[in-house]
Amino acid sequence: MRKNIAIIILMIGLIISMYFNYQFKGYKDNQKVDYTIKLNLGTQIGIKESIQNLDYVIKSLEDNSSKETVIYTLGNLAVSLKVGEESFIFLDSDFKEDQSSTDLIYSVFRDMYWYIRADITDDILSNKVSLEKESRNQLIQDIGVLKQDLEYIDSQFNEDVLKEQSPKWIENKWKELIGEIVNRNTDYKLYERMKMKYNL
Repeated sequence: MRKNIAIIILMIGLIISMYFNYQFKGYKDNQKVDYTIKLNLGTQIGIKESIQNLDYVIKSLEDNSSKETVIYTLGNLAVSLKVGEESFIFLDSDFKEDQSSTDLIYSVFRDMYWYIRADITDDILSNKVSLEKESRNQLIQDIGVLKQDLEYIDSQFNEDVLKEQSPKWIENKWKELIGEIVNRNTDYKLYERMKMKYNL
């Protein structure tokens, strides 16, 4: 009789355990999906869409578009960079589970955002920077550097690579890429600040 009761208790315990494991598996699967979605959002909008928006800015400058059009394209670029920043801020809790951090990733997006917003857009709005031919050419050159560097980051951070890698790998790879970019563009205003700020 006691043996039968023990078996029944063990069976009930096993069933409960299987139920909670099944429930937890669903939770873990959802967490994994959420992580992947946030990661894709950061790379798809923060990097890929920003590259596309940089193309629009360059085209508006090359086409001698109005000040309003140039400002509009810069605004779209600022938004995609801001989404990149926010996505990696949200990802920080996922990265912390792997003893890593998105701090440098979202800080770089933030620096790029403020570079576009303050150094370029505000200077055009306040007429510190004119949109005469010479100024346009300089802006095309400056924005072209940022585009080239985001394309380089994109080539190293494509979706297929990222889904196979741990947060720690992503953090270390990002630091390596930003170090390369900063050190090959030492006279670029944005990267001068980054070099000092991040001690790269």
